[in-house]
Amino acid sequence: MQLLMRALVLPFATTVLVACSNTPAADGAAGGSSSGGAADGGAGGSSSGGSSAAGGSTSDGGSASGGSAGGFFGASRCEQGQFALCDGFEASTIDSERWTIGKSEGNTVERVSDQAARGSGSVHVRTQNGFGYLSTSSIFPAAGNGYFGRVFLRVARYSTVDWAHWTVAEAAGTGDGSKIRVGGQFVTSQAKNRWGVGSDGGPTGDWTNHDTDPGGAPLEPPLGSWTCLEWQHDGATNTTRFYVDSIEHPSLLTTASEHGGTNVPYELPQMNSLWVGWWQYQADPTAFDVWIDEVALDDERIGCER
Repeated sequence: MQLLMRALVLPFATTVLVACSNTPAADGAAGGSSSGGAADGGAGGSSSGGSSAAGGSTSDGGSASGGSAGGFFGASRCEQGQFALCDGFEASTIDSERWTIGKSEGNTVERVSDQAARGSGSVHVRTQNGFGYLSTSSIFPAAGNGYFGRVFLRVARYSTVDWAHWTVAEAAGTGDGSKIRVGGQFVTSQAKNRWGVGSDGGPTGDWTNHDTDPGGAPLEPPLGSWTCLEWQHDGATNTTRFYVDSIEHPSLLTTASEHGGTNVPYELPQMNSLWVGWWQYQADPTAFDVWIDEVALDDERIGCER
């Protein structure tokens, strides 16, 4: 079903989410602030369920195109009209009518054919600090101010800079200035990277919650292999949810009253844009290589199999 209303494509955005109960962690508790991003948070976790690369992987971003038929991987599954938006990046170039490229000077965002979670292509983002992403407004305004997102993500390395915070999706819009983010952070006190969700720009401040699933024994986000990330942004109830490889991570649920920021209600924006890609807000001496594939947006949960 696609109940989402379509609009013209514009740049910019924000994103984030999760399920069940969560213990929010206020940014700034220990660690980094950001330049345009979120700061630190409490203690959290990551991943769950393995994501194997489509056809193999290496930590430095080695080839992974091909993949097995079935499961999460294999052929591209972005069928015409199946979702409000779906792009497997099978064309030789990025669709400029669907996406607007945003990047800091010197960074690159390009379609490549040597990596793919599905099909024959993906988008490679390489950043030497700053950001690189694809943004869209084509699904907004969305019915009920809500949508589900899914992306296949592959990261060659994560930062170990103190409290380095990184975002892979962000939705933004009008309202009190709040953004909603999906990503993670290097939790210095644990010497681990963790999946995380959070916000910045609104009255709840700059905060990131860290994953503690499953059962308080989270895994770090994997390196060099494809991971399926899903999220829900529900503006009608001011709720977000987050999933890794089809499994919901309840520790990353946020609601109007249960979040990681200042003790005031957290309200999602009236969303009008979304970006997917990479932005680390703290400087790092080494470049980041990130790939995204099979980006899908809809008014119902998409899952990793479709």
